[in-house]
Amino acid sequence: MNFRDLYAGIKEGLRTLKGRNALTFFVFLAISAVFWVLMALNDEVQKDYKVPLKLTGFPDDMTIIAGAHPTVSVTVKDKGSALMKYSWGRTPVLTVRYDDFVSPESNHLVLSQAQLNASLRNLFGAGALLQSVRPDSLAIYYTTEPGVPVRVRVDADVHTSPQAVPFGRVTLSADTVMLYSIGGKASKVKELVTAPVVLSGLTDTASVEAVLQVPAGMRAVPSTVRVTIPVEPLVSKTRRIAVEAQNLPEGTQMVTFPSMVDVTYLLPKSMYNQDSAPMKAFVKYSWDVASSKSLAVEVSQMPQYYRVVSVSPERVDYVLERD
Repeated sequence: MNFRDLYAGIKEGLRTLKGRNALTFFVFLAISAVFWVLMALNDEVQKDYKVPLKLTGFPDDMTIIAGAHPTVSVTVKDKGSALMKYSWGRTPVLTVRYDDFVSPESNHLVLSQAQLNASLRNLFGAGALLQSVRPDSLAIYYTTEPGVPVRVRVDADVHTSPQAVPFGRVTLSADTVMLYSIGGKASKVKELVTAPVVLSGLTDTASVEAVLQVPAGMRAVPSTVRVTIPVEPLVSKTRRIAVEAQNLPEGTQMVTFPSMVDVTYLLPKSMYNQDSAPMKAFVKYSWDVASSKSLAVEVSQMPQYYRVVSVSPERVDYVLERD
């Protein structure tokens, strides 16, 4: 059924007695809904808001150490129509200028309770009743001293799944940050450590945002760094290697059966085609094993990124021959 046929059917249905009654019902329902909304908007409501403060007009040589991103929790009572603009996800933001603060002492700015309440009333409107404001005043600490570059160290405890391995250097979005303080304290700090980064079961490279642990009374810019931990899946590889003999008696040589063994191991996927690490398979002859018909195969020391190394066969038969 197309739109034209649907429209014709509805138009025909409205000409009947039941259709006219249904239309009258919906018209009055819509009118009632409009009146209900208008009455609800005229009623007083109480709502809680978290109001972020936007600080403006601060001198360029001033760096805020504490209170750089203040937020005020406010409980407001007003008519629903007055608060409607904040009812669909819009967050009220209070803009506070540098001139609004008072400075009772050096490196310390204060926005008093009276000033904060007045600013909030201007934001929500003169008819709004502030039921509660937390905190009731704001204090900001600042410095005019230049920042000191400080190295960042990652505190990480990372574990991968059995099918993957950490492979490569852990990287930071910033390996050095600027540290600000009062009284030259920042120059005594040699490094900043991130909050512990704990990850487990990783199967691929992971990136996390890590907060810097900054001494009290100081501020790091940036205050967080992005930590990237390279992780690669493990793939299996097999190499066939000739068996060598060690510790043979003078004037003898050894023939092993088989003469070559398969060495199978896991390694990071990116290294599969580049893998050329030297590898030796050998057996050790001694008087202790002279009566044995077979010897255990050993493999020389291999790169640290090899995992789960196995040799097939694990033992080989041998015969000694005189030169």
